[in-house]
This record gives sequence, C-alpha cells and structure tokens, in this order.
Amino acid sequence: MKMAIQDVNLLCSNCSTKLTLHLRDSHGNAAQATSSATDLINGVKVEAFLGNLALLQAALVSDINNCSTETPFLLLSPTAVALPQVPSTNLIQVANDISVHMQCIAAIVGQFKWRKVTAIYQQKNSFDLSNGIITLLSDSLQVVHATIEQHVALPPISPLGSPEFNIEQELAKLRNNTNRVFILVQSSLELAIRLFRKATQMGMMETGYVWIVSDEIASLLDSVDPSVIFFMQGVIGYKTYFIDTIDAFRTFKLKFCQNYGAIYPQDRNSNPSIFALRAYDATWVIGKALHNQQGNVMSQVLLQNILLSNFNGLSGNISFRNGELAQTPTFQIINVIGKSYNEIASWSPTLGFSKKIPRQIDHGSNPAIDFVNDMPELGPIYWPGGQLTVPRGWDFNMVKPLRIGVPACGAFPQFVNVTRVQNGTEVTGFSIDVFKAALKYLPYPLPSHVWVPFRGNYDEMVQQIHLKGLDAVVGDMTILEERCHWAEFTQPYVRSGIGLVVPTKPDNTKETWMFMHVFEAKMWIIIPSFSLFIGFVVWLIEHGENPAFGDGSFSQQVGTVFWFSFSVLFFQQKESLKNNLSKVVLAPWFFLIMMLTANFTAALTSKLTISRIVPAAKDIETLRRENAVIGCNWRGFTCSYLENVLHIKPENIKQLRSIDDYPEAFQRGIIKGAVFITAHVNVFLAKYCKGYTTTGPTFTSGGLGFAFPKHARIVLDFSRAILKAIEIGEIDKIEREMLSSFNCSASATINSDSPILGLRPFAGLFYICGGAALVALTVLPLVNNRWSLSYTQGALKIRGVFSLLFLLLNRSSSGPNLQQLKQNSDAKSDDHVETRAT
Repeated sequence: MKMAIQDVNLLCSNCSTKLTLHLRDSHGNAAQATSSATDLINGVKVEAFLGNLALLQAALVSDINNCSTETPFLLLSPTAVALPQVPSTNLIQVANDISVHMQCIAAIVGQFKWRKVTAIYQQKNSFDLSNGIITLLSDSLQVVHATIEQHVALPPISPLGSPEFNIEQELAKLRNNTNRVFILVQSSLELAIRLFRKATQMGMMETGYVWIVSDEIASLLDSVDPSVIFFMQGVIGYKTYFIDTIDAFRTFKLKFCQNYGAIYPQDRNSNPSIFALRAYDATWVIGKALHNQQGNVMSQVLLQNILLSNFNGLSGNISFRNGELAQTPTFQIINVIGKSYNEIASWSPTLGFSKKIPRQIDHGSNPAIDFVNDMPELGPIYWPGGQLTVPRGWDFNMVKPLRIGVPACGAFPQFVNVTRVQNGTEVTGFSIDVFKAALKYLPYPLPSHVWVPFRGNYDEMVQQIHLKGLDAVVGDMTILEERCHWAEFTQPYVRSGIGLVVPTKPDNTKETWMFMHVFEAKMWIIIPSFSLFIGFVVWLIEHGENPAFGDGSFSQQVGTVFWFSFSVLFFQQKESLKNNLSKVVLAPWFFLIMMLTANFTAALTSKLTISRIVPAAKDIETLRRENAVIGCNWRGFTCSYLENVLHIKPENIKQLRSIDDYPEAFQRGIIKGAVFITAHVNVFLAKYCKGYTTTGPTFTSGGLGFAFPKHARIVLDFSRAILKAIEIGEIDKIEREMLSSFNCSASATINSDSPILGLRPFAGLFYICGGAALVALTVLPLVNNRWSLSYTQGALKIRGVFSLLFLLLNRSSSGPNLQQLKQNSDAKSDDHVETRAT
C-alpha cells in the first residue's frame, strides 16, 4: 500500500489533494482491529478505509460510527461473502465470490471421484463465517456426488494457548476414522504450517492420504521458506491466477522485493502474492476515485467513484458488482513437490479444467485469457508418500479389526456353518467361499477381521451395521428394500427368486385307459370316421363287379362296409379287390395307417417303460385353495412374503428351523409345501432329490449379497470383485462343488406333460388319402357305363356329404364356409346328373 501511495502521488504530482496512509496493526486481534478502525474514522477523520476486516466486523464499525452510506470500506479478505443482513453499500470486498472457490474445491474432488471428505477450518474470531463456508462447500460437493463426512474447527492461535496440542488431538481423531481426504478450507499461514508439521510427525502425510489447500494458503507458497514446503509434500491446492509477464508486474515485483528485503533481510523468498497485488490495486482504486473528484473531498462522491472503477490492475480487471470483484477468477491447480510446486492445470467456472496454464494472448491494455487443450484428467500428480496413482480417499480403521457378522443359526448350514474350535470360531460354507474368492480381486488387501456369529434373524443382523455393532454382514442374505434402509448391499453373487417345493406322487396316467392319452381326443374321432369313409368308397367301387362286396341283403352290405373299414386298420382284410381304383384309394391309406401305428407304438412304449412322477400340488395357488399348511425358514423373509404378498393365512404358515426338519414335516403331513429362495431350493433338491420337486412359477426377488455400512466406499470395489469372480466362472465352480457333494440321484423323472399326438403331424397324409378317394368317386362314373342315373346321383351326393364331414373334422385347413361347399357339391352333382341323362 505504501508503494501504491507513492505511485499515485507521483503520477499526480500537480494535484492539490494527496493520498496519506495511516497504518494501524491489530496483530490479528479482532477487538483491537475494531478499535483501531473506529479511531481512524472518528479521530483521524479518514475519507476511506482499507484493511483486512471481516465483513461483519466492518459492518459493525460502520454502524457504530454512523457512516453506513458515506465512508467507503475496501476489505482485503481472501474471499467475498454475500450477507443479506448486511445491506450497506459502502462495504466493498476486493475479492472474488467465495462460492467460486468452493466450486473449484468440489471440481477437484469430483475429478478424482472421491465421495467423502473432511473439512478443516480455523475459527479466527467472533466475526468468522466458518459455518456458512462449510454449508457452501457441502452444496458444491453435492453437485459432484460427494459429501462432508466430518468438519473440524481449529481454534485461533493464541500466545496463552497450546496450538500444537489442539492440532495433535484433532489429527489423532481424524487418523482413527476411515476418511483420508482432508480439505483445509480456511486457515492462516501460521496455523497451516503447524498443522502440516504435526501431520508429518503423526504419519498423516504418507501414502493413502490426500490434502487440499485453498487459495488462502496456496497463494502464499511463493513467499514461504523451503523448510515449510518440506512438510507439505504431495499437497494439492488452487491459487488465483494473474498475468506475471507484463512490464507493470515486473517493475512492481522488483520494487517490492527491494523494499521487502530491506525490512526482512533474512527472508529470501519475497515474491508478491495475489493479496499483495490486490492491496496495491485497492489503493489505486481510492487514488483514481479521488483524482476524478473535483473540488472538496466528499465521502459520498468518493464512494460512487470507487464503485464505478474499471481498470486493469496488477491482479486483473478491477471493477465491482454487488460489492465484490466482478471479474470471474481463474485458478491454477498446483501440486507441492520438492522445494516448490508444479502447476498441473487451470480451472475456471465457465471452462472447467484445462491442461495448460492460461496464457496472455494480448499484451495490450486489455489482456485476455486463452484456454487450450481441455483434458479429462489431471496429472501427473505426486501424492503424499510419493504415490503416483490416485489415492482411493479412504482406508480401513486399523485401530481394531473389522467385525463381520455371520448367521449362527441359519436354516441352511451349506451356506454358512459356524463351528466352535479350540482357537475360537470356524466359519465355512458357500457364502464364505464366495466372500474369500471376491477378496482376491479387491484392488487392496482387506485388513484383519473377525467373524461374529449372530443368533438373531437376518433383519436384526443387518440393523447392527446401522447401530455400529457390526462392520459388515456375510451370508445367504437376500437383498430387500427394507434392509437397504439399514445398510448398503453389494452386487448379488447369486441371482435368486422364491420357489415352491412339494412332494411327488406316481403318475396317475398309468391306468386302464392310459393308451387313450397317446392321441388327442379329436384324433380318436377322425381315424375311425376316415376309415369308414375309405371303406365305403371301396365298397362303391367294388360293389358292381366283386361278389365279396355285392352279394347279400342290405344289412349284410352295411356289415361288409363296417367290417372292411375296421379290418383294414390292422391290415387284416380278407376281401380281394377287382378294380384298380380301389387299389389307388387303399395305397395311401395303408401308408397312413402304418405311420399312425408306428407313432402310437413308440409313444405308448415310452409311457409304459419310463417311470414318471408328478408334483403333489400344481402351484401355491392350489395349496391356498386347499387351505394347506406351507413351511418356511424360521423368522425368514419368506414367511412374511407368504402372508403379505401371497395372502396365505397366518395359521397355514409353519416356520421350521433347519433344512433337515422339512422331510419329517412332509412325511408326517404337517406341511404340504415349502417356500424357499431358489438358492435354497437347489440345495434342498440336491440333498433330498428323491420324493420332492419344485413346481409352479418362480417369484422374483433380490439376489444374495453382502452388506456394508451405507455409503461405504468398499461396496463398489467389492461389487466389482464379485462381478470379476462371476465372469471367470469361479462362483459357478464353487456352487457346483457344493451341490455335487450330496451324491443324490433320482430314480424317476418328473412328468413334464409332454405333448400327445395330434392331427397336425399327419394332416398331409390325410389330405392325400381323402384326395385319392374323391378322385376315385369322380372318375368312377366315367369308366362304369352300367350305372343307372339314380344310382349315380346318389353316389355323388354321398361323396359330397363325406367331403363335408372330412373338412369339418380337419379344422387346421382353411377354405370356404360349409354352406358354400354344400351348394357347390349339390351343383356339381346336378351337373353330372344332367350330363349323364343327356
């Protein structure tokens, strides 16, 4: 500010009004700063105030001295906050909106996909707005799907207190938690130095930790001793960008270093920070506003001129909107390494991350910023401990081993079996094997853990995760919506549903009329009808010239037709044929009979030789109608599913404690069916494969998964590990080994209701046989002139009747309606009669 006073007065040496600087050092004491500001306003009668006061503190000073609309206050705070309860227009913050700073922090967190962070801030004085800052940060983190797990407030440094002790206590608490992403949101440089020195001593600057510092610290790293940088290795942060290549900055930097070195000769790092540049520019704001004012100095006019300021200073464009800097800032993302830091990227609210640092493209009076090479990732970054890979941002609580709950009294010990041994508890089973298989594909080793047998039901065991009694749950636990309120589940390692198991009984179709089930019912009508039709056609052809068909009374002729039609089905006809037309009719019919006989024999043989069984109940709806009792696992969710979803009466639900209790309950008639998840169904049928089967539809439900605390970072990694084990077939292999261990094979097969023979496979042969018979009836009058007119007319009408009968039975074919067919048949008969008569 002294340099700015000199430059302003030198530039306007002929002006009647000169700037005079009145300095007051409050040594960081809020009360002393308020008193000094009041003295400057009332005692010295300053026309403008310039200092590092908090907004609330400046508002208090302004109200006390009745200068809320007159004396301008230029506040040099690191960030600008907006407070609706402070409407004073004379309070001008020479800083950027704090929400932009919080957005930058959130962008860094989101870039590396961290989900939980710990915010650390310093409570500087009673005018501090730390709680509001934490709220703004939380809102910004929600945009990138992250949350503040914990926030820690460090007290201000006092000569009477012990800051190192307080810092050590807070860091010890943080070290015992699982989160490893720490954000220093607000702090003085002195507190930050002590914090990182203590963190290094406590091993919190090693591999796995993440530290992010705000602009308030990062912008001062150019002026700190290398010994301070040593304790901050791997820290990332952001600092406000300003153009340091213009001549004005170089001239300022040279003078600043000379003046600073003269006062502090032992300090070798004297590079000006963004805050020094803003103090210089703020002084110029007052100087320009004063020189633009003509006549006597009036505070109100001076304030208006300040608010109308618009020029390019050393820190960037200086103009104000809503009582703060109007220019949108650009931040440099830095990574502390070695004796300094690397600039790894830049970020702005409008363009996001950019791989290269913005460069000046116009060295004139209005420089602009150009962003190039947008990139999806930041890097390379040297994290604490020298790690080059991005830390996952969390770690297990290494103070005590993980407590993993397992069901101690599950109905199916094949999944989880807890046994007592000399050294403690041994846990085995399918679910445990899957858990161990997934551990091999985790990107990090699981710390030491202990199995905790739990004797309550599964819902109570999951609730223990929410109550901090357990750190995880492993077992044959179905993922349910209600359980998701208490814990978070992994990807299912076994897909599952709800199925019904019932006893089996012999197939009742092996009875007296079993052969009737080979053909469909309509086939038993079509075959004899068609055989009678073929026999009648043959009789018509042979009647005139074959004594075997023409001799005898009317009743004898009718008997001949029926006997021939029946005997021809078994190739046992004794009548010899004289006419070749009869042979044309019988040839395709013999082939059709042979095909029907072969298929009938094969199907009947299959039914007779293979032992078949059927379920005792068709489905669960059948059991519900019969008011039958259904079994389920003791205190399992399937029992509530039966009552609440399938509407089974509570008195018809029987809870059983073990898989071995079900066969006895079936044999004694206590239950008629049992409801399991499909994973349990497979095990039950593998162990008791004789006498039981599954039937009815399978109801959809969540699969089997492992439970962890809500929002635990291990859930995603464990789900990926399970998917990896599934994709390479390891879980299927474990399941096959479990099911094959029972060595049970059924002696009978379940009747799967295989389809019986219908008309469709033989429809083509029926068409050929029927067509041959109709052709013979049509050709017969032309080759046999001995027929009389009446006899011919009767034969043609009989042919039409049998044609209609054939089409009626064979519904699989398409054609004209029956009335039209009859009319056509009658018309054809009349035509033939007329032709014959002629």
